[in-house]
Amino acid sequence: MIIHSFAPTLDIPYYYPCNFPLIHEVLERQGSVSSLAMLAASRLYTLPSCEDNGLVKTYFHKLDYEEPIWKISDQRELGSFEEGKIQIRRRLETGGLFLATGTSYHLPYCDDYHNPEYISKHVKPGSRHYLMDHWLAVYGMDEDHMYVYDPVFYKFKGKVEHAAFHDFWRGHHTIPELAEVKRKETLRTYGTTDIQAKVLLDSQGYREMLAQALTTQVHEFLTGRTVTEGTRRFYFGHAVSTSLIETLEGNTGGNAESVARISSLLFDMRWSRYYFRDVLKESAEWLGAPLDQYAKEYEDIILRWEKANNLLQVGRMKQREGWQAQLSGVVQELVADEWYWYESFRRALPQASTYARQSQTDIDNENEHKATLLRIVLDSCRELNAYHNTFIALDEGGNAPLYGRDGRLNSLELVSLLAVVEQGIEEHWGTGLGNALAEIAAASLPESPYQTVGSLVNYLARHQTLSSDGEGVR
Repeated sequence: MIIHSFAPTLDIPYYYPCNFPLIHEVLERQGSVSSLAMLAASRLYTLPSCEDNGLVKTYFHKLDYEEPIWKISDQRELGSFEEGKIQIRRRLETGGLFLATGTSYHLPYCDDYHNPEYISKHVKPGSRHYLMDHWLAVYGMDEDHMYVYDPVFYKFKGKVEHAAFHDFWRGHHTIPELAEVKRKETLRTYGTTDIQAKVLLDSQGYREMLAQALTTQVHEFLTGRTVTEGTRRFYFGHAVSTSLIETLEGNTGGNAESVARISSLLFDMRWSRYYFRDVLKESAEWLGAPLDQYAKEYEDIILRWEKANNLLQVGRMKQREGWQAQLSGVVQELVADEWYWYESFRRALPQASTYARQSQTDIDNENEHKATLLRIVLDSCRELNAYHNTFIALDEGGNAPLYGRDGRLNSLELVSLLAVVEQGIEEHWGTGLGNALAEIAAASLPESPYQTVGSLVNYLARHQTLSSDGEGVR
């Protein structure tokens, strides 16, 4: 059983996450006009964003927008390979693609296949790599093979033996060397995801959505929001550029941690500008002048950012005298020019609103949900203090340290706390979190979800509502 009409592109820019081409194909099969650039814009991959520790990621869920184009309608684990084959067959019978998640370590056509480097890059001390599930689409199956579409990073469309697909689908949990990986997203066994269009876009609707995407981008960049959650702070748009300048100006002594933060910002911020460049080109094709001219001007801005990054790398390597002051001057001028470009671009945009924001009711419900989770976690901490002689500072509320550098719990006490939290969640909502708490109990990151009561609550809220960033895939 094969979808013979399935003829997707394999030429995907390297910086797109592996789920975007699959989501694009699913939306098109649902009858909606789609593009990779628009998908990136819909989750604000186009907007520079970072955390105060210098980690550059997409933090769409920190802002108060509704999903404008697509949503994850279901994300689950199946019970076995046999059950999975039944579900794949049912999806194919309807002409749909089946999205599966697993580990590229067991895919014979890719560079990660049984490659020791795949394991070592995740387990070596100080690794910045996140362990995350890889997505692919199944477009056919027969007695011996699955037919898969996997364009990022492998440009593959073809058949894989059942045994190899089974190993992929069982996921990272089957690789014992990865059990102690510190940085990782939620990992699934026999994982699958259902994607649903929020609205079916025809040509006119797509033009209007492009205009909304540009308006939202410009608004957020120039506003430069800073969002604070407990002890963590997240920067968006121009605020990221301002943070970079402040770090540069405060690093006259060449502090290694500050230089690493500067390097991370200069290197990783490129991706958001690549995505925005793609949206500009797409918009120029659909909406016409003067967007084509602005797209060319933005290409020059990208080149200047890349030259700034090269200046940093050469300066660090050769330790040239005065390179930090030179870099600071280059970045300040570039930040100012980028701001003026956005100001000019705003005046040239077609009339459009930003993406729809969550209603106050939705926000109130989310706040109420988080308040309930906070109560459950604090009650669990109180129980742990009473029966395990721990000393969690309950009077600090969401800021109370739990684990890590400033925490009061050891690993066994943390596991006990998470078990009590799981029980409290089941008692309140009638359902637990599967293996999610066991997943995070195995990690020990400085920015881990259980560093404080508040960070644990935020993690639980995100997991329960399936507010996946998409950046959690490869």
